[in-house]
Amino acid sequence: MGTSVKNILYIVSTLEKSGPIHQLSYIIKYIDKNTFTPIILTLSPEDGQKSLKDYFTNILQVRVETLGFSRIKGMFFAKSKIEEFIKENHIDLAHSQGIRADALASKLNIPTVSTLRNYPYDDYPMTYGKLQGLLMAKFHLVHLTQIDHPYVVSRAISKMLQDKNHYVIDYIRNGIDIERFQGLNKDELREKLHIKKEKKVFISIGHLNSRKDPLSIIKAFKNAQIKESILIFLGEGALEKECRDEINNRKDIKLLGSKDNVHEYLGASDYFISASLAEGLPNTVLEAMACGLPCILSDISPHLEIYTMDKTSSLLFKVRDIEQLSNALKKIVNMDYLRMSKASKKITQETLNAQKMSLAYQKSYKTLLNI
Repeated sequence: MGTSVKNILYIVSTLEKSGPIHQLSYIIKYIDKNTFTPIILTLSPEDGQKSLKDYFTNILQVRVETLGFSRIKGMFFAKSKIEEFIKENHIDLAHSQGIRADALASKLNIPTVSTLRNYPYDDYPMTYGKLQGLLMAKFHLVHLTQIDHPYVVSRAISKMLQDKNHYVIDYIRNGIDIERFQGLNKDELREKLHIKKEKKVFISIGHLNSRKDPLSIIKAFKNAQIKESILIFLGEGALEKECRDEINNRKDIKLLGSKDNVHEYLGASDYFISASLAEGLPNTVLEAMACGLPCILSDISPHLEIYTMDKTSSLLFKVRDIEQLSNALKKIVNMDYLRMSKASKKITQETLNAQKMSLAYQKSYKTLLNI
């Protein structure tokens, strides 16, 4: 007789479209269904338009349940409801991600795994303000110490937590589902998206906020004055008005908002730019590389971690340094494009791929469950 299939409960706030939820989808897509049955439990109600719930239920064929609690209500009732759900559904192990989910999972009486997808001492203060952010970071790490197998998404974040906070935590690197980005035809996509074939297309993806620093990208692109080039931003955020003011009606810089067909815009582009001040191991960079885009990256440690896997894939610039970024833009258009493109693809094919990531988590589950 073989080992019985184990029920894995994934606890998240919601399934709102985001890098962390895409990463969750990759873990589940490549899970061995002969060994594990994934079940998702969300804490708060789903926003239909922004939620990936339909993808999980219809495409990945995963059962999704929700507690439907507000943050306040969840503080009082979520723990007992989760424990009830675990008992009724014979859950063998819980895998959480996010500050609320991790805090709740840390109190459970079954084996637990969690994924911390940022460096909280950078990310939370930038997002919630300095004092509240620092308190949240401390709160999150205290609860992670009570998780059986906590992980971060890059070696860089693991090292930062050890060096700066004396907190030892292992890492499983984010991966990308390269299947989603294969077979994209640049000429066909440009025709579909109304982008002229002769243009050199630079693209940046993410929230228009201070952490992503889109204003430096806009200023550097304006300074670079690259002939027959355009800059595309996908994303929304608090800095949208400032970005539009900086663009000042230029036709070669386009803010297109959030898009469901990000992969098509990447497939239609030539180069990717990330000026982020902080990241975990950024989805957008991995998606760009899966499409074979040479990248221009700020010199934060998670970007450096990707860059050192094959230095021919990218150019680096000092964070917030508009002149260095402008020079990188001018330099990259004169480099060996095919060589850089192959290096980018190789990183995602050989190292940062979804299947490899999922297998690493499954190995952790098996260790905890003694199977």
